[in-house]
Amino acid sequence: MRFILISLLLLVAGISRADDFRTWDDGALVWSDFSGKSVMKTTPTYFKGVLKVRTVEQDKADGVFGNNPDFSTYALAVMDCGVSYADSTYRTSQMLRYHQLQFDILEYYRRRLQAELSYGVAGIEADTRCNYYQKLYNERIADIARKTVNGSNDYKLQEEEYLIRKQLEEFYRPKVTSLNPGKFSYGWYVGTGMLVPTSDLSDCFKNSWLFNIGLTFGYRRFFIKGDISYGQPDLVDIRKPLMGQQMEWATNKYTNQLSGIVAIGYRVLDTKHFSITPNIGGGWTNYAWDVADYKKNPEWDEKNPETEYIIASDIRKNKIHDFNFMVSVDFDWHFHSVISDKQAFLSGRREQYVSSLRLSPYLMKQKYDKLEGSPSGLQVGFTITYTGIARAIGIK
Repeated sequence: MRFILISLLLLVAGISRADDFRTWDDGALVWSDFSGKSVMKTTPTYFKGVLKVRTVEQDKADGVFGNNPDFSTYALAVMDCGVSYADSTYRTSQMLRYHQLQFDILEYYRRRLQAELSYGVAGIEADTRCNYYQKLYNERIADIARKTVNGSNDYKLQEEEYLIRKQLEEFYRPKVTSLNPGKFSYGWYVGTGMLVPTSDLSDCFKNSWLFNIGLTFGYRRFFIKGDISYGQPDLVDIRKPLMGQQMEWATNKYTNQLSGIVAIGYRVLDTKHFSITPNIGGGWTNYAWDVADYKKNPEWDEKNPETEYIIASDIRKNKIHDFNFMVSVDFDWHFHSVISDKQAFLSGRREQYVSSLRLSPYLMKQKYDKLEGSPSGLQVGFTITYTGIARAIGIK
């Protein structure tokens, strides 16, 4: 049963051409397994062993909510027969023992990797651990090649064979577990971005960089998120009476801009390394800037044009705000994942935490009736944020 499952895994992964690949469970090596062509005259025989990780879902996503299927992650010890080769004059029983030793060592590291996968390591972290054990294997093989002089020293070869037999006997084959992702998730994000007013709004306010922070909650593939952003865009013209009152001007070019959104999204693509989530919802913006009444300076000197007008009232704040519709798309690049060792307080289960870099372009409709002429237009922008999402994981 285990042999059939591994063969199916290799087939699904696109690496199972029967003549080119084989697993450790297929039995002891024979010279006919080495079907590659020699590429180095100084290396008459060569064994290519690779560790691989494959994930198999127990059932596929279905329904409008998108089911989160149970899945198992398998570690495979694979010989690449198409790359492995052996010159006919060097196909001795001792050299075959040497390459079997290499395959046995690969199986030992596969078992160590599978033990971690069965404990809950999955996703990106599984790939990271696979690369780690592949490195350990490569280093050990290089050390054995030096000790045994590429398998020609029979005494040293026997020592290494005895050692790996003991290790395989003591390190049993770990049971492959099944992981069950929870339906609910939660997380947060923080970063920066840009806001660009368009149409009539661009006659009032300039572009600005924003600081952005928010929270997100999910049910299967549905997500709801809310965030706030802060920036300080410049006024286009500080002498422009934005509120329609003549001689009421801004005292400086700086404004305080505070905005926020509440949106619901559906994750249309969700892979180990990448996901896409379109969102629709509402966006709120608020602008505030200092203004005062100005009058002609009776002592104005033409040599100092900046003193032509002087403040004739107390400085006060003008504020405008609007709530309108918005749309956005979240592009998440997942670069790290980890499963907690302890159970979470609320769920009573261990949790998987996925770290991502998120790019979120968005459009937000705005109209400010308090401004003269009721200017309207789209606020076009994007945010780049670090995003962390946690989800309960059951292991069985």
